[in-house]
Amino acid sequence: MVSLKGVDKHFGALHVLRNIDLTVMAGEVIVVVGPSGSGKSTLCRTINRLETIDGGEIHIDGRTLPAEGPGLAELRSDVGMVFQSFNLFAHRTILDNLTLAPMKVRKINRKDAETEAMRLLERVGIGQKAHAYPAELSGGQQQRAAIARALAMNPKVMLFDEPTSALDPEMVNEVLNVMTSLAAEGMTMVVVTHEMGFARRAADRVIFMDQGAIVEQDAPDAFFDSPKTERARSFLASVLSH
Repeated sequence: MVSLKGVDKHFGALHVLRNIDLTVMAGEVIVVVGPSGSGKSTLCRTINRLETIDGGEIHIDGRTLPAEGPGLAELRSDVGMVFQSFNLFAHRTILDNLTLAPMKVRKINRKDAETEAMRLLERVGIGQKAHAYPAELSGGQQQRAAIARALAMNPKVMLFDEPTSALDPEMVNEVLNVMTSLAAEGMTMVVVTHEMGFARRAADRVIFMDQGAIVEQDAPDAFFDSPKTERARSFLASVLSH
């Protein structure tokens, strides 16, 4: 479903992605972990070209991701993105947030878009908030609305860029529970997160990054119980000891 081959990215003199090769199969849940500044979020953002790349190729569902133009917009519409900071339209109701893209991009009529939006809001547990504005929702409810908004486009793959890092601790689980159920239903997902419990529970494969490179990748139990590299061992020792 997603393929990165030899992907490089620089921010000025900083080499943030170094020759990244990664293949994500349809229905697979990939969780990307690593220290801050290791390139995790940049990797996530290159998959739908929110960040341009300096070298290599990215393919979505067998098609090359173009640099710009209508082909890029079309492929992007197949890739749902959930951000750290929700990014809901503050001046629109939650229902309007969900129906805008399906109506404008997919050309779905309002009645069908609203029916599907309500189904998705019920699915993430906030159907009663359809006519509220984002500011009237808790952070956890806003992030669940953002997930529902991404799902409203019926994407082929979902990207999550640290979706719980801006939330109060008690709101984290309500978002992770939605993500876990999505994973169980077979959604193709790439998740950048610091939530190691979610990685162990929901991932098919854990990708460990450091200094812009993929250092290690393995099934969750193998990665957490017997990491192969010293860098992964030291990282896990620091994050799992708290």
